[in-house]
Amino acid sequence: MTYDMLQGVRVVELAMYAFAPSAGAVLADWGADVVKIVPPGTADPMNGNPVAGLPEKDVGVRFMWQILNRGKRCIGLDVSTSGGREVLHDLVRDADVFLTNLLPDARKRFGVDVDDLREVNPGLVYARATGHGDRGPERERGGYDITDFWSRAGVGYAASQVADEFIPLASPAIGDLTSGAFLAGGITAALLRRERTGRTAVVDVSLLSSGLWVMSPSTVAAQLYDIPGIPRFRHAQSRNPLVSTYRTRDDRYLVLSGVLTEGAFAALCKAVGQPDLAADPRFATSSALLANAAECIRLLDRVFAERDLDEWTHALAELPVPWTVVRSPAEAATDPQVRANDYIAEVQGPAGPFPLVASPAQFDDQPPELQRAPEHGEHGDAILLATGRTWEQIIALKASGAVL
Repeated sequence: MTYDMLQGVRVVELAMYAFAPSAGAVLADWGADVVKIVPPGTADPMNGNPVAGLPEKDVGVRFMWQILNRGKRCIGLDVSTSGGREVLHDLVRDADVFLTNLLPDARKRFGVDVDDLREVNPGLVYARATGHGDRGPERERGGYDITDFWSRAGVGYAASQVADEFIPLASPAIGDLTSGAFLAGGITAALLRRERTGRTAVVDVSLLSSGLWVMSPSTVAAQLYDIPGIPRFRHAQSRNPLVSTYRTRDDRYLVLSGVLTEGAFAALCKAVGQPDLAADPRFATSSALLANAAECIRLLDRVFAERDLDEWTHALAELPVPWTVVRSPAEAATDPQVRANDYIAEVQGPAGPFPLVASPAQFDDQPPELQRAPEHGEHGDAILLATGRTWEQIIALKASGAVL
């Protein structure tokens, strides 16, 4: 279904790359009319450059552009020109939200900072996506998810193993998409307050703040206990055998996530065909199990290595302890639960249908009906006509280079 949660809400997005555009994509999923402004002669890096060396020509889809800009309208506009700024002001005048990831100096230079646009539209919700905040000594420096969310906030530290030679790098845009969802929520909250009280807001989310939020347990524990973070353990030294990863005979991995409640370990022992293990004095009580965790893990490693993943999937089917399989993204896309809940949608594009992951929130037990992302400047003429401009005026703007 087409969501109407934000029907009638108009968003002007002046942003590139992934963080801010992903917030716009969520708002579009929820029914907002999002107008994306792009430079007339230069494509957004997400609309041209290969990602992770994966060329568009092989599949006919610029997948990052589609993920980040689905459901939007697009106009090519040079906001450094007087004609471009005039069009921008017309769009902002009728908008509810202005969304940007420009740095402070660029916002001032282009005349799109908070005070500039509030003169045009006093009720505008102004949303800023930054690397590490709009205050402080580094406010003029940019940042990416791999630098501010993953590395600076400690996410990569937590994801690494004690013996890793290097901190692992994240898959593209993990921090961007997480932060974009937070920003979309903040924008929606600001719109609700404006509706109820008449007071508008400036909404700030940074990659650093999002990273700290998802790392809250470790960040808070580090300060309370004067430690680098929640301790990381090698598999063999895990503190709880019911919260660990085990390798199968065919080199796949199972993850257990069990609280040491009464009967949990006995249920696991029964499921893996080792009921006597639960009565072993070393593991018979929770305190004994924790004290002898390394030995228990060694025994379970040997047990899980005796069968292939398919066999374990059947053997553990009724296990009350939460568990799952470590899957590749390709396998996750075909997960029966993913399909049953319509977490992945099929979108119609110029070259045929292609998949997109829906934003996480669903309403009324229905998945969102996603629309493809626009081509570069695809809706420019229609948007300009809607501002009341004549074709003669539009042609003049095009001739000046102010619009595409």
